[in-house]
Amino acid sequence: MKRTDILVAGGGIAGCTAALAARRYYSDKKITLVRREVRALMPWGLAYACGAGSLNEYILGDSRLCKEGIELVIDEVTTIDPGGKRVTTAFGEKIAYDKLILAIGSSPVASLLKGTELPGVFVLKKELPYLKSLKEHLARARNVVIVGGGLNGVELAAACSANHQLHITLVEQLPRCLSGVFNDDTCILIEEKLRRKGVAIITRAAAEELEGCHRVEGVRLTGGRTLPADVVVLATGIVPNTLLARQAGLATDENAGIMVDEYMQTSATDVFAIGDCAAQKSLVPTGGSLTRQAGPAGHEARVAAANLFGLKRAREITVKKISLAIGDLVFGSVGLIKIPLAETGTGMPTTALAHDVIAEDLAVKVVYVRETGATLGAEVYGKPLIRVRETMNNLASAIERQTPFAGLALA
Repeated sequence: MKRTDILVAGGGIAGCTAALAARRYYSDKKITLVRREVRALMPWGLAYACGAGSLNEYILGDSRLCKEGIELVIDEVTTIDPGGKRVTTAFGEKIAYDKLILAIGSSPVASLLKGTELPGVFVLKKELPYLKSLKEHLARARNVVIVGGGLNGVELAAACSANHQLHITLVEQLPRCLSGVFNDDTCILIEEKLRRKGVAIITRAAAEELEGCHRVEGVRLTGGRTLPADVVVLATGIVPNTLLARQAGLATDENAGIMVDEYMQTSATDVFAIGDCAAQKSLVPTGGSLTRQAGPAGHEARVAAANLFGLKRAREITVKKISLAIGDLVFGSVGLIKIPLAETGTGMPTTALAHDVIAEDLAVKVVYVRETGATLGAEVYGKPLIRVRETMNNLASAIERQTPFAGLALA
């Protein structure tokens, strides 16, 4: 049986960050990272990269792992025995560990649509060969239907629109695309930008069935309309991977993820969980929209590494920051945007206001509490990218410090 001091299961950005951080803390420990993929991908912007044909730019390098003396094993952890402190892999190897970090990520939401097995139907898996196949299909297609108007769906549609031979249709069952991320007026602006780039948008409609014989040929919507399709991409969200932890007896929540405390420790003392698979901590109250992101995952990875052999660093509450670019315009969302204005018993104030601040090539809408002036969130859009992101970072810091709206410096 192979033995290691620190075992990291999962080799995406969270797993690699955890392994490298562990090396900084524990120079004398043996560290092993097990991942399924031969080449792992950076998670941000993958939907855009598929449409733009730039996937190779998103491959994570392994040279630093090797340089730091971290053993990389191309395999997959399939069972965990927390009591015996060992795992079994898909190739039948048993690995004993002292401490285990789970960085096993998330998966696309399983679709119940008929026809998902047809060639030409894709989801947005974070797997290089799979996404390269999607890219190749997009290069040959004429009609592309993207089901789901969230961040990934919108980013993919925007990227694909650069190919003027493609007819792209984005289908969203809610009244607006990105309605979980932005307020309605910003959603309308984003939709207008997409339409100017040639993307057809259908809202208040859902896909009922994928049609075709030997490959996908169409998408039938509620109401009976059928859209022609050579490629269909189901961008309907992700769910944390919890099965491995649940089978091991760890505390999990199907929607939130593997339950962890402020030190990223699971219900098993020597097992930690980070990234997409771990339940998040956010300033967004219960019931708010949580978007899984690489930045907080990196923070969690460093926190878990610090606590492996003694609990000493708690994770911080993070302010959600989301951005996307459509053409030369960048849209950003920071903190809490969707406000339950009239609800009680939610822990939220009953009244809040939105205030617009317009600067040259930049618009900022700030959401704050009327009674106290405390800033809750903001939307930013404008150009260039660096200015929008700097403004978002300033706003996130202000929210974390509970800065009143009157004290914000937005210039």
